[in-house]
Amino acid sequence: MVRVRFAPSPTGYLHVGGARTALFNWLFARHSGGAFVLRIEDTDRERSTDEAIEQIVASLRWLGLDWDEYYRQAERHERHLEAAESLLRSGAVYERDGAWWFRVPEAGATVVHDELVGDVRFDNDQLKDFVIRRSDGTFVYNFVVVVDDVDMGITHVIRGDEHLNNTPKQMRIYQALGYPMPLFYHLPMILGADRGKLSKRHGATSVLEYRDRGILPEALVNFLVRLGWAYGDEEVFARDDLVRLFALGDLNKSAAVFEDAKLLWLNQQHMKRADLDSLVHLVEPLVIARGRVTSEMWARVESERLRVGANLLRDRAKTLHDLAATMEILFPVPVECEDGAAVSETQARLMRAVASAIESLSPYTPETIECAVRGVLEREGATLKDVALACRLAVTGRKAGPGLFEILAAIEPATVVARLRAAHARLSGAGEGGS
Repeated sequence: MVRVRFAPSPTGYLHVGGARTALFNWLFARHSGGAFVLRIEDTDRERSTDEAIEQIVASLRWLGLDWDEYYRQAERHERHLEAAESLLRSGAVYERDGAWWFRVPEAGATVVHDELVGDVRFDNDQLKDFVIRRSDGTFVYNFVVVVDDVDMGITHVIRGDEHLNNTPKQMRIYQALGYPMPLFYHLPMILGADRGKLSKRHGATSVLEYRDRGILPEALVNFLVRLGWAYGDEEVFARDDLVRLFALGDLNKSAAVFEDAKLLWLNQQHMKRADLDSLVHLVEPLVIARGRVTSEMWARVESERLRVGANLLRDRAKTLHDLAATMEILFPVPVECEDGAAVSETQARLMRAVASAIESLSPYTPETIECAVRGVLEREGATLKDVALACRLAVTGRKAGPGLFEILAAIEPATVVARLRAAHARLSGAGEGGS
């Protein structure tokens, strides 16, 4: 049975590199019908914090990466001591200055077989003897990770290639304890767009900061999996498809490049595919947080109108915040026109006529609105082109968007009429704008 683990150190937030490692392990476990173990490696007492553990757990839950077993390494001290004492008795470990040192042969080499890159040779005279137990009685990472992986039955170790240099030491410990070794996969690093080491300036922030940016977890999962895995030329994947398709043999051997524009594009694709009820639920607090729409105002709008509005407006939104900004037009608040948006007096006059024509429409649908507007235009000797942009600006504040009649029907008729008349009043000097 496949058993894999994600073993973060709780010394800070979970960043994109760690999240990708967790994702690849999770996908392999779910694809294989195996187990995904979350092990918090908190033996560094000075740097590990409960806040970091909470943040890691919250990040994985937001990404939808559930685990089958959970451990905290610090709670396994007695088991680590038992294994270390067996090495001390066998002579593989000796004590010096209160610390316990692992013996490494001076001659020869340790060859690590990595399933991605093949054999990697490490000369033993470069490894040298190393500490497994500090003089204060605490154990070091390279020792406890081996004991824990064996006790937890880990079959595949999938981790970042920054751990490759640790692997020869760990292999020596496996051999000294008589343990079978797992298969090792060391994932190539993630680079910034400039091919430099990924850093905050490239977007390497906390996973939860992507949530706060308005990124969907499905989109971030899709983005992370493409940083080192491919399935033909496909770019957009649902989670179920990833579980079905994922294979370690398809992992890339070269470094991946982090592109924020690609993440935003994927987020847009997933927003277009999102369940409407879920999307409306996610965007509600973001609309209210903008400070113009209250929770009471939100509650007064019919749920179907919210669904229709979200469906019309999501195609041009790259993040949930983008969608929240545009969804304000569904509520009776003043619209904010784009820069450079201007309406002529003739257009204003036509808008007033349109407002009167749709004020008492029943039913109020895209079809009835279109019929009413075209009737006005015919009487006025005008065309839709003469008034369409002006109406869109007055009602939505934007020069482009969904179909005019569809977006007008998504907004309550009283709000549409009020905005059209307010636009006319501003231009004619008859009064100030309203809602």
